[in-house]
Amino acid sequence: MHTIYLHIDDDLDATSLASLGEDMRHVGHISNVEVNAGAPHDMLVEFEEQHISPMAILKELGRRGVHADIMSG
Repeated sequence: MHTIYLHIDDDLDATSLASLGEDMRHVGHISNVEVNAGAPHDMLVEFEEQHISPMAILKELGRRGVHADIMSG
């Protein structure tokens, strides 16, 4: 497993952020997503690096209308 820290450029309310986190948990090879309404621009994603890349995770967010940047990985 590998974890990346993403910065979400969009302003999401707590409900939208929670929904996005839940939605991303259903993407293949993503095992966990952590979001916090107290830090609405932060997202941690745990994934199987041999099956999905950080760029593919960004594309999944883009498909959901969310713009993000990789901060560390």
